[in-house]
Amino acid sequence: MSMNNEDKKLGMNKDISRRDFINGVGIALGSSAFGSTALSKTNSAQDEFGYYPPKLMGMRGSHPGSFEVAHLIRDGAKFETADIDEEYDLVVVGAGISGLSAAYFYKNNVNKDAKILILDNHDDFGGHAKRNEFTYKGEKLIGFGGTMFISAPSTYPEIAKNLINDIGIDVNNFYSHFDQNLYSSFDLKRGVFFDRERFGNDYLAVGDQFDKKMLSECPISETAKKDLIRLYESDKYYLPNMPESDYYNFLNNMSYETYLKDYVKVNDEVIAMMVSSARGVWAVNIDAFPAASAWVYGYPGFKALYDYYGDYGESDPNIFHFPDGNASIARLLVRKMIPASASGRTMQDIVTSTFNYNELDRNDNNIRIRLSSTALRVRHQGNDLNAKVDVSYYRDGKVYRVEAKKCIMACYNAIIPRLCPEMPELQKNALKNCIRAPLVYTNVLLKNWKSFVKLGVRRVDMSGFLHHNVRLDYPISMGDYKFSSDPSKPVIIHLQSVPGEYGNPSARQQFLAGQRQLLTTPFDEFERSIRDQLTRLLSPGGFDASEDILGITVNRWPHGYAYGYDPETDQVAFDVDSWPTEKRHWKTASKKFGNISIASTDSASNAMSEAAIVEADRAVRDIK
Repeated sequence: MSMNNEDKKLGMNKDISRRDFINGVGIALGSSAFGSTALSKTNSAQDEFGYYPPKLMGMRGSHPGSFEVAHLIRDGAKFETADIDEEYDLVVVGAGISGLSAAYFYKNNVNKDAKILILDNHDDFGGHAKRNEFTYKGEKLIGFGGTMFISAPSTYPEIAKNLINDIGIDVNNFYSHFDQNLYSSFDLKRGVFFDRERFGNDYLAVGDQFDKKMLSECPISETAKKDLIRLYESDKYYLPNMPESDYYNFLNNMSYETYLKDYVKVNDEVIAMMVSSARGVWAVNIDAFPAASAWVYGYPGFKALYDYYGDYGESDPNIFHFPDGNASIARLLVRKMIPASASGRTMQDIVTSTFNYNELDRNDNNIRIRLSSTALRVRHQGNDLNAKVDVSYYRDGKVYRVEAKKCIMACYNAIIPRLCPEMPELQKNALKNCIRAPLVYTNVLLKNWKSFVKLGVRRVDMSGFLHHNVRLDYPISMGDYKFSSDPSKPVIIHLQSVPGEYGNPSARQQFLAGQRQLLTTPFDEFERSIRDQLTRLLSPGGFDASEDILGITVNRWPHGYAYGYDPETDQVAFDVDSWPTEKRHWKTASKKFGNISIASTDSASNAMSEAAIVEADRAVRDIK
């Protein structure tokens, strides 16, 4: 990688991992892969001593080696079959929370002695519930690279509540584990960064709400300042006169950007500030986000309509968070099913538990997890839908085949028609309308967080950059793991990016553009952008990118949040509760097909962990 003086100033020459790799093991995708067969499973990377994916830095999430075979399948590549290698009662395709939950439910509710194999294309289990670890001077720091919260657990469906209780999670413990007063004790607030490219000069505005004091020195016009305050504070009614019953349909036929421009009539500078405001949760810019969804989910500009849609607030605070996010749910599930895989017995000790990946795929396990294994073909033997199911998969340059009495597809639903081409056309078309949004969760290890304290911020929104927000990690201490409450100590900061094509009003097209961008952006480009962004934000607080950045892990998810899609209207089901019943294609998509059933968040058009658990339970009940 060529280095200029600016790169060196940013620390691009520092010795941190910036290479795309998969645990030191190359992947063979040449012509030899298509003709390879195998009669038995051979040892793979996960069986080697010291195999531990959470410690890897560089490009993670959909890491190199995890998606190439699936893309070949998508593009019509054919793989030779292999002889039957092993036999199971159940094979689960996908080791995310839904796939792990499906195995757990099958063992507990169908057959306690069942032989179960779980396959996953990634080098780690958990799916989007991804754990990242850093070590500095002997101290371990843990971050989340995907699903982050047990969100509003009091509202969880009973099946999800019961599962998290069964694996040892008492959500009430988080009230003592999550330090809700740490950042306020340093008087840290939210901030908005105005970038010089759009606003003339770089400026950080600090404050938890837009008011005259916060905006006084901002590089925007007085008109924009007044409009911004009005947008957030005014209870003015901006819609044409119409019955209350027409509000939703009227707003659903325009974007949030159109509503702000044409009805609230805010200045273009305000639009520039608001462009990415929906990206963190919904993975689109405001020009592709329906105004009705913005209203339903409490975005500014709708105060006059609050009474018509009810309270936007959640019943629980956002404190139900493990240091690695919901990766600890996955780890607890695995420890419950394969006790030898991890030490400890509680939700507290899972955080620092010694985890042994060599135990996941042992011959003497009733439940086995096989990583770096991409499913190629899933079909009933012969034409009998009551027959056993053959599952072929690709691993380490070879094709393997196992036999199962039942199979649960807990993977990205849109690939299933390629794996199961015998399915009815109606179901295959429905599966293709389960789409995913791209997103990036990046963790950066800093030597200290004194610059945040000096600047008075805990989180900053930065819509003009590759990563659109930067925040200090959530202050969680559990068991032997202690959060860095001293600003002079190392800390993980979290950056979020949702790539997309502003100016394209189709949410699906923004998703596709973002996916292409993610898969063609190398790690060093992410790194250079991160270093530049943090320098511009934090250097007034004494930050030096060359000295203070100790590690970077970019969790790239081209297929992240799951949504239903209607090709006739080109609309994405952001607001599932108001989505027309006849357009809920995910219901048709998730129907049982013989001895094959379908799970994952795609089956609910809902990316939340509780949906993954509920769909796993439904998939098990479908085929038990």
